[in-house]
Amino acid sequence: SPKMAIINLNCVIIGRNSEKETFTIEISNNKKYELLKHMIKECLAPLFDSIPSTQITLRSSPDNGPIYKPMVRISKNFTTSPDENGVHIYVDPLRN
Repeated sequence: SPKMAIINLNCVIIGRNSEKETFTIEISNNKKYELLKHMIKECLAPLFDSIPSTQITLRSSPDNGPIYKPMVRISKNFTTSPDENGVHIYVDPLRN
């Protein structure tokens, strides 16, 4: 299994892809994407307060890109911190 590492993931909400809207989450890559969703929700409070974290989808690209599944470990995609200038996680809140 990949070596555990604390990594930085740059995130942006889909539809708000401007640079000033990007935020970084520091997380251990042996955690699952489910925890990352909770951390994103907390970081953006009160924005997603009415949305359960199960309704937040994490994608690898903005245009309906592949989904990072909640029960998968982050290390499956990120063994180390990725390029610090890129966007790594596109947050797709399913608003009702």
